[in-house]
Amino acid sequence: MYMNIPNSEKIYIYEREKKKCFYCGKNLKFRQITLDHYLPKSKGGTEDIFNLVLSCRKCNRLKGNKIPRNYERKIIKLFQKAFYDKMIKIGNIIVSKEDLKEEILNIDRIEEIRPNFVFQSKHMRFYIKNNTIERIILLGGKHED
Repeated sequence: MYMNIPNSEKIYIYEREKKKCFYCGKNLKFRQITLDHYLPKSKGGTEDIFNLVLSCRKCNRLKGNKIPRNYERKIIKLFQKAFYDKMIKIGNIIVSKEDLKEEILNIDRIEEIRPNFVFQSKHMRFYIKNNTIERIILLGGKHED
């Protein structure tokens, strides 16, 4: 691994993937793992925890810099899991925790990838950098109840 990923994040990814290669399901010992950018760096992928998956060396080599089909849906799910697992930090943002949880659950698309991931729900747009929600934009129509 050439990435400068903190050991705590490597352990999180190892446990999140249940100690198995994300692609082929092979059981891996911690010393055998490589981390793969699910959306390749060459295509705009980041080193955020939700864009890194556990991989055996063979699968990592075979995947190369290909973009997986349905990568957006998978990255959204990995982001939501990382948020609920408290692996995503919240910057100086003033939004109630309940609203934030609800909107994170309702993210339905990736709005942008470069220079950082931007996720969007019906009511909020989330700007993510270095595993931190750095900015939220409220979209029209929130709190109509």
